[in-house]
Amino acid sequence: MSLPKSYAEAASAINITVPLLWEEKSGRVTRSGIRRFLLAAWTETMDINWADPPWLRLWKQIQWTKAKAKELHVVLPPELWDEDKARLAAKIAATRDTRYPEEKERALRWARR
Repeated sequence: MSLPKSYAEAASAINITVPLLWEEKSGRVTRSGIRRFLLAAWTETMDINWADPPWLRLWKQIQWTKAKAKELHVVLPPELWDEDKARLAAKIAATRDTRYPEEKERALRWARR
């Protein structure tokens, strides 16, 4: 399936609002742009639990973004996730929090792929 014609079209297709400070840099919609758009939309769309450790918030953001991209029928190449994988692995390594061990293991496995 092809990419949406605009980010507003993508937002309406998956029933989310366009992030407040989102500006289309050009009229062209790209896979990288869809990923950044969804990552930005997560912070406004979701009820974020600020008590969660930072790595878990990032992991939830990544999972939500992947699910919404799938709803849009947009395949995001693995290379686009490299920066997020590095950030997630660093946040997990920096934490001393022992909560959510199963979720932490799943996140680490994804970050190492």
